[in-house]
Amino acid sequence: MKGPRLAVSAAALMAAVCPASCAREEMPPGHAPDFEAPVVVEMFPEHGSAVPDLDEDAFVRFDEPLGDPRSIERALFASPAGVYVVRAGRNNARIRPRDGWRGGVVYRFVIPAGVRDLIRNQTAEPVELLFTTGSAMTRTSTTGRVMDRETVRSVREAHVTVLSSDSIPYIAVADTGGNFSLPSLPTGQYWAFGFRDQNRNLQLDREFEAYDSALVELPDTASAVHLEMWIVPPDSTPPVLGSVEALDSMGVRLEFDDLLDPELPSESSSVRVALQDTGEEWPVVDFVVGRVATVDSVEAEDSVPEEGGQLDAALPPDPALVEDTVGRAVEVDPTAGLEAAATDSVQEPLRARPERTVTVRLGRALLEGTYSVAARGFANLRLLTGGGDTTFVYEPPAPPEPEEGAPEDVDAGAEPDDSEENGPAGSGGDPDGAVK
Repeated sequence: MKGPRLAVSAAALMAAVCPASCAREEMPPGHAPDFEAPVVVEMFPEHGSAVPDLDEDAFVRFDEPLGDPRSIERALFASPAGVYVVRAGRNNARIRPRDGWRGGVVYRFVIPAGVRDLIRNQTAEPVELLFTTGSAMTRTSTTGRVMDRETVRSVREAHVTVLSSDSIPYIAVADTGGNFSLPSLPTGQYWAFGFRDQNRNLQLDREFEAYDSALVELPDTASAVHLEMWIVPPDSTPPVLGSVEALDSMGVRLEFDDLLDPELPSESSSVRVALQDTGEEWPVVDFVVGRVATVDSVEAEDSVPEEGGQLDAALPPDPALVEDTVGRAVEVDPTAGLEAAATDSVQEPLRARPERTVTVRLGRALLEGTYSVAARGFANLRLLTGGGDTTFVYEPPAPPEPEEGAPEDVDAGAEPDDSEENGPAGSGGDPDGAVK
């Protein structure tokens, strides 16, 4: 009798537990299926508004419960850079700076696409909350693109920091095409830094991260600025000449240990080629950074120019020693501040791909022997100039061997063999052999 009662009790227990443990997330009976992603129904402050005395949490509220509210805490993008307290509720996210709201600052919060509801419908577009704690929202526009100077390609997810005169760090992250946007910055002057954030600490580490910098001026509320930023790895050593090879009798190719900037003027660069035994110099007609297929015609090889834009004056935020986009040092009066730094010249467009080689065209043919080469004044991408001295040996190419099966040369001094033309010997040339 005990066995059956235990079986009935176990079945009753399973019936009681299963509804709680085996339940699935689904709409209650009588409701139409939900195929809509969560929708924002309320923001505070309102997008694009000015709230000078803000002392409450900013928040974004959706129209339905979220499947994973804490995902917003992990993915939220906030500008200016700082520490924010984010509290995710059942259908909302509340945000507040740990040290409180600062006056006169533009705050921007972005919740990336992919916010899900309970049955995994997800948003397709990001949600942006933009407001100012100043007296009015400006309509300025600061956009740009971050490019890699070595590869001439856009930098995906490059980090951009724009510092105001009171050191407020507005930030942006480039998209897959290297493009970024910083809307509605307050009027004034800023230093912008674009860099590859390798250690993901949201800060520029100049010791090992490729970067570029630019001065941004927003003089009025209708200002619009577009920046072309070309990041370059840090470098503290000038380029050094490594080796030289003869391309043919009229040209040589120099190989450096560093990438050279092909768009810099060549007036400050020089190449000297001389026969080592006698010291006799060979005239240098011209030289070009990069590889060329034929020295005489100087037809480009491996040259893939791509579109690029013009750089604004690029200066990092050091009032005593300011560095532009390619590392050239510019002395600035520490008391002059931003106005003195802004007088630096605008950079020319950067489009040509950098190379480690220099192709030299000579004025006359090389002779067999050993030559010394001296190179001076060649600049790398950080505008550090260098060169070096080395030697190469030129040996004229051997004459080509005759092709297999080609007829041998006929001795020009030999008498032509006309025996066949005149017939058999003693025939006198008569085809019938008759003697005339």
